Amino acid sequence: MNLPERPLSVALQLATETVAVEPEKEYSITGIYSFGCGLIRRPAIRGSETAYPRLARLRVGQFTMSKLNGWEGALAVIPSEFDGSYVSPEYPVFTIDADVADVAYLAYLAKWPSLWDRLKPRGSMVRRKRVVPATLLATTVPLPDLPEQRRIAARLDSSFRSVQMINDLQEKAASLRTALIDSILYDAGEPAPLSGVLRATSDRVFVNINSNYRMAGILSFGRGIFSRGLIDGSETSYQTYNRIHSGQFIYSKLFGWEGALAVVPPEFDGYYTSHEFPAFEIDTSCADPAYIAHLAAWPRLHNSLRDKGTGMGSRRQRVSPDRLLQTRIPLPSLPEQRRVACVLDRIAACTRLTATQEVNAKNLQSALLNAAFTGEL
Repeated sequence: MNLPERPLSVALQLATETVAVEPEKEYSITGIYSFGCGLIRRPAIRGSETAYPRLARLRVGQFTMSKLNGWEGALAVIPSEFDGSYVSPEYPVFTIDADVADVAYLAYLAKWPSLWDRLKPRGSMVRRKRVVPATLLATTVPLPDLPEQRRIAARLDSSFRSVQMINDLQEKAASLRTALIDSILYDAGEPAPLSGVLRATSDRVFVNINSNYRMAGILSFGRGIFSRGLIDGSETSYQTYNRIHSGQFIYSKLFGWEGALAVVPPEFDGYYTSHEFPAFEIDTSCADPAYIAHLAAWPRLHNSLRDKGTGMGSRRQRVSPDRLLQTRIPLPSLPEQRRVACVLDRIAACTRLTATQEVNAKNLQSALLNAAFTGEL
């Protein structure tokens, strides 16, 4: 059945209660994630640290949104743990009429992508347009009578609890896999410097303004290489690029300390990088490329490349090739490296399967919301 649609103004009223900001008083600040992910606790501030003369104090069971990102899901009902925290005028707050709308029902409605789409500004410069309270209140949503809202919310509670149980188990499994990988690599063999297995190399090519170049980058935290697309030679100030090849070890000077390291897989053979990504041949007489690829994703190796200082300076620290080559890694015999790599390959396959399950869980939640608000649940 189709659910009756009514404007949100029948269920929400703009709350006008605010508090005057006192310079010496401390305020716990709340923000909102986009895409229906709920509220976020921001660092507390003193009144002297904000230019806003007034803030709104949140109460459990109210509804709030971000003017800037409401159209991409920055909407939420206030849960108990955020009661008494504060938001700026950029986050309008609404009271919910309990005679018209169920709080739990509206909490799920805030997670529904179709509602976000109804709030989306149309036309050019979309990302600079804001969702004002009047727009939210004028937006029509599926809003049946209270008993039906409560029934739908209860069905969603049950379904989402089951999905959350699966997510919790997956998180625990991920933590166990991470600990297992760390233990395997840490005890794999005696430490040896990377200089013993890597040799600097460079297939440098001059940039032709009439040619296109398939560019590669490296994701941080050991997540491997990604394509940056085609770049025309006329669009870059670089005079030369480095062509990378399958089986090489490459890293980012700028982000090597946070895990931008990788062994080039076959599908990226012949891609290009700038000189900010040094390349090395792996000496296969003493090192297995698959084993080195797993080391490239190892957080302990990333941490050993990290500047131990703090502050902005540490984030600007570059990892020089000399620093990389001096870094020590566990280096067992070649047969043992291959055995370890085989074990870690199987763990990585489990991780990929889990990632697929996480996507399926998110899709299931979206499907449940669509069924709920189209009268099919």
